Amino acid sequence: MTANRRVHRAVSGVALLITVAACTRREQAPAPPTPRVAERSSGPVTARLIVDPPEVQLDRDTLLTIQVSAPSNFAVRLPAVEGRVEGLATAGLFDREPRREGSQRVYERCVRLTPHPAPRHRIAPMAIRWQDPASGEGERWFPTPPLVLAVRPLVSEKPRGVADIFGPVRVRPGVATLLTYTLVLLLLLAAACAPWLLGRRLQRYLKLRRLSPKERALWELEALLARDLPGKGRVKEFYFDLTMIVRRYIERAHGVRAPEQTTEEFLQAVSQDSRFAPQVVARLRDFLSAADLVKYAAVRPEPQAVTAAIATARHYIETDAVEQSRRQQEGHGAG
Repeated sequence: MTANRRVHRAVSGVALLITVAACTRREQAPAPPTPRVAERSSGPVTARLIVDPPEVQLDRDTLLTIQVSAPSNFAVRLPAVEGRVEGLATAGLFDREPRREGSQRVYERCVRLTPHPAPRHRIAPMAIRWQDPASGEGERWFPTPPLVLAVRPLVSEKPRGVADIFGPVRVRPGVATLLTYTLVLLLLLAAACAPWLLGRRLQRYLKLRRLSPKERALWELEALLARDLPGKGRVKEFYFDLTMIVRRYIERAHGVRAPEQTTEEFLQAVSQDSRFAPQVVARLRDFLSAADLVKYAAVRPEPQAVTAAIATARHYIETDAVEQSRRQQEGHGAG
């Protein structure tokens, strides 16, 4: 008998704990929000707007119920919702069967509204039309009250006592992002260096324009020698540049368009020009003919031949400039 009582007491205690826990959970569960109700009357007719939930929630639809209560012998017309909502789209509607509540008849139109992000969510006034056949008067109407609905945020505030488990994590940029940053940086550097480079090129151009034909040709010759093309195995390129230095000098100093002529055309032109002595034409012929063998016949010159070609070009430029200066002085003296 004692054992049975102990078992009974234990079962009763467990049941009591379960009941208390259930009641505690039930008390902690939030109550559903009360629908928002707006009401307006005109004589014996009353219109109510019922909005459920009372706040706009972007992740769920809003149910709008238009409820009109009027005497049972009145004719009632429910309003259209199209064009009367802002920030909400009509997703469907239906009318319930009118029902009697004492001497009144209740009409209901249920409209499902889908919210979307907007500056505000509003239900504009709608016309409730009614008529009393017994009075003999025409149809009358009155507007429903306007409603501006608040928007409930999708994410509620963080509950108290809840903290982040991890701190902020640095996300490394991807390869495409790094390439984009590198390209932008290179473009910025190019834009910053472009004025400086253009300035240097312009300064160099103006400096060369102020040089005499002799000074410019000797400057070009020193720049060509500094490149050391023969030492790099680029002999053909070296001879092209060397002969062009001589041809450009002749064009600047004597007005003969030597760079645009073939060797034969050039030699024919200078042999008929009194400013070029026969021995000078002979040296130019030997110099250009030897260079053509390297440029066009793939002849590999010895280092001594390269040195001799450089000396020939330098000697011609210097002596021709001296001879030209002498002729100019004689011309001024004769004048």
